[in-house]
Amino acid sequence: MDISGLLFVLHMFLSGLFAASDASCPEAVNLELGVDGIIYCFYEDYQLIHWSVTGDNDAFIVLQNNVKSGPGFISGEYDLSSNGSLIIRNVTQHYERQYSIGIVTNRDQELLSDVTVRIFIRPIPEYPVMNGLADRQNQLLKVERLWDMDCAMETIRPAISLEWVIADGFPPNNLRINNDTTTSDHGDGTFSIHLRSHFKIEDPFVRSLTISCVVIGPDVLSSKTSADVLFPAVSSDPSLDPVSSEPVPATDCRYLIQPDVDDRTLRPMMVLLAIIFVFVPLTFGLLVYQVFRTRKCSCGGVPVPAGGQDNHGYDESEINGLPPPILGGTSDVSDTNTDTSASDSNTVPNTGVGVGGRT
Repeated sequence: MDISGLLFVLHMFLSGLFAASDASCPEAVNLELGVDGIIYCFYEDYQLIHWSVTGDNDAFIVLQNNVKSGPGFISGEYDLSSNGSLIIRNVTQHYERQYSIGIVTNRDQELLSDVTVRIFIRPIPEYPVMNGLADRQNQLLKVERLWDMDCAMETIRPAISLEWVIADGFPPNNLRINNDTTTSDHGDGTFSIHLRSHFKIEDPFVRSLTISCVVIGPDVLSSKTSADVLFPAVSSDPSLDPVSSEPVPATDCRYLIQPDVDDRTLRPMMVLLAIIFVFVPLTFGLLVYQVFRTRKCSCGGVPVPAGGQDNHGYDESEINGLPPPILGGTSDVSDTNTDTSASDSNTVPNTGVGVGGRT
């Protein structure tokens, strides 16, 4: 064989190798129940593409010369994209099986690939529920050094696993965990997983740690719920702080850290609060009462000099209960008063009552 023939054979071999390596479908895919699913593939330079259920020689959809055919395409159950990706309409559990794709390239090369389809159902919520608190993916807990915690996921597919993961940097020999996992099959393709665990801190001087409940399963269901766990303080002598033999359920602090408060700090705080909420309002109330009382006294009568009579000759006993006299008035009133605001001919008859209030 001459050099040109050798180069031609090498070219055809490399062309077929790269064509086969560039054309691919995944070995397995996860499709969500109740929505359209796609098995993504990538093929170019082909004459024909067909899909079938593995083990069945009859293709349910075919793409040749940009024309689609087959019973699955006619019924609307399946569709094909130009790169060979298979589209499944309204995924149900019926589609959880293995499919085969066949390719005939423009070089008359035949390629065959199998794809396993798995159906998944997202739980609600989509993350593990720790200690029954479904609305909290991040928690703050105050516990004793021997305590219980639980983690669960409901109505999920497929059946996943739950694990406790401790934050990096925490010595693993300082924590003991006893796990109990229960998986329940609901019979409709969904499962519930419950992880119940007993924890014990060996080091009495550990004050906190971060622990997460992590989903072990398909990437589409990957999630976690984390908790910052706080432990009570201990004295300088660990023997004075024995660990109880009975586990205590974790208590949700609802994101409120309750620090240790010394009595020397607490007493001044209470005195200050008493001044603010008791003495200040009481003092303000007394001031308001004194102002109101002073105004009432000034409006109820005329101040009386020390001699017992006012400037008009009235005794103090005669003033009490009477309106104040009009300045400029007299104690004696004539039989008739002339109205100065009227004409000279108009007079006011004597009513028997003086201007100052005497009869």
